[in-house]
Amino acid sequence: MIRMFKSKDYVEAIEFKDFTSIQAIVQLTSMEATIKLSNIGTLQSVTLRKAEEVVVAIPGQFIYKNNTGTIGVCDYKYLAENYEEITETVE
Repeated sequence: MIRMFKSKDYVEAIEFKDFTSIQAIVQLTSMEATIKLSNIGTLQSVTLRKAEEVVVAIPGQFIYKNNTGTIGVCDYKYLAENYEEITETVE
């Protein structure tokens, strides 16, 4: 699920939590994804690449895209402190 936050700017962010979140992250960022697994198959990280831009996230972090197109990684605390969440929920 894409979560929306705003301030004077806005960001769209997706929590990297499991394999199911990877496709949404690729769609949001338009970047190629490579995943790293432990020797027992546990998801350790995702590396996103586009030309010379590289972003790495570990499970529990959020991958975001701001209104200028910048892609980055942060935690929920950063989003909550800097933006007002405006995600619309479907009931």
